[in-house]
Amino acid sequence: MGEKIEKYINAIVEAKWWKEKLYWIPTDIIWFWEFGKNLALALEPLVTKKEICFFDLDVKSDENYHYFDFKDMFKKTELMIFTKEIPQELFDDLNNLNPNVTLVVDKKLKDIIEIFQANWFWKNLVII
Repeated sequence: MGEKIEKYINAIVEAKWWKEKLYWIPTDIIWFWEFGKNLALALEPLVTKKEICFFDLDVKSDENYHYFDFKDMFKKTELMIFTKEIPQELFDDLNNLNPNVTLVVDKKLKDIIEIFQANWFWKNLVII
């Protein structure tokens, strides 16, 4: 798992140009299973704990990070990290999604990648 987290971190740093640019960036992790929690922990020194939020259909609270409904993240998020496929109906209205968001998506999550490409967010994608 450590190697995969390192891939995510390196891709995020490269997409945002350098580590100093990440500090205080609203960061959202989509799906908060073990990997998502470990990724949040690894991101803390880069974006601060205060800026890390998560969305999960099963987990609605965590003692360390803020929960947000998926669509409530859209306007503020600058970095959205997908760690698992989520239901396609959650993407039914992407009009409010920050047009400058960086979308980090595992290459296995083909449905999510296709949704963003079909909705003009292909320049925003960082596929790992």
